[in-house]
Parts: sequence; C-alpha cells; structure tokens
Amino acid sequence: MQASARPGSSSEETRARIIAAAKAVYEQNGTRGTTTREVAERAGVNEATLFRHFGNKQALLAAMRDGACPLAVFESVLASLTGDLQSDVRAIAASLVERMHAQRAMMCISLAEDAHSVESVPEWRGPMDIMNRLERYFSEQISLGYIHGQAQPLAAYFIGMCFSYVIARKLWDSYVIKPRDLDTMVDIFLNGVK
Repeated sequence: MQASARPGSSSEETRARIIAAAKAVYEQNGTRGTTTREVAERAGVNEATLFRHFGNKQALLAAMRDGACPLAVFESVLASLTGDLQSDVRAIAASLVERMHAQRAMMCISLAEDAHSVESVPEWRGPMDIMNRLERYFSEQISLGYIHGQAQPLAAYFIGMCFSYVIARKLWDSYVIKPRDLDTMVDIFLNGVK
C-alpha cells in the first residue's frame, strides 16, 4: 500500500502529481482503459488520496480540463493587443493555436470521454472563460464599427477555426504551426466580418 502523500508534499503538489499522472495514463490507455488505480500508482499515492482530492473519475477529468486552459495566459494576450485589428486577431489566433497544440492530447481525451459519456457533457470552465473574454473583445470591435455580427457566434466560430486547425493537422502529417496558415485563417475570418 502506498502512502497517501510523499513526505513534505503539499496538497497542491499532490493534486498536480495526480493530474500529471492522469494525463499520462489517459494518453496511453484512452478514456475507457484508464482506471483510478493506475492513475494513483503513477502519481505515487493511493486511491483514497486520489478520491480525497477529486471525488471521482469525472471530477479528475474536469480538473485536467481546467488546468489545460489557463485564463491568465489568454488575458495577458488580450492586454498586449495594439489596436490594429489584423495584428490583434492574428495574435489571438496564434495564442489559441499554440495553447491548443500544447494541449492537443488533452482535447482528444476529452472528446473521446464526452463521446462515451451517457451523462450530459460537463462544461469546460477554462475554455468557457476564454470564450467569454473573446466574446467581449469581439463585442468591443463591433461597437467600434471595425467588424459586424454578433459577438458570441463570432467568438465560437473563431475558436472553432483554431480548434479545427489544431485537431486536423495530424491528418495532414504536419505538426508544425505555419505562420502563413494562421495568416490565412485570420484573413478568412476578417473578410467574413468586415
């Protein structure tokens, strides 16, 4: 039987180890083949510790999702925008695509989990926060007359374009984010909303 936490380990460190272990096990075994026992063993804790921190397998998955999408990173991108619509939307696209690329495995895990879930799909707090911030940005651009449309669907379509680019790149055998692809995506989006 493993100890409930490593000596000198804080609760936050234990949670982080469990989440890191869960990501690795989910990537290796898929959503249907992952057990909490394997996750706990990989994290160096017992299952009781895992359940004490997360309650159940779904809550662990939700914590993995939330950690994959830090709002602070996106807010720093928004804070650094220059006011030039083309450049700003390009910076937003680059940030979203880079972050999604870094978390591609987590997105695939979550898509697979959602597809097998008989319960309603749990809301992703992190992505929803980013969606709300992007919606506010587009709402400001609409009020300034730079773009036209409704902010919420524009934010959803824009994030969807970025998401599709990241997920589909594996089909094209291209793991490199190409600047011209981002430029083309931004051009297509802006030509549709101007």
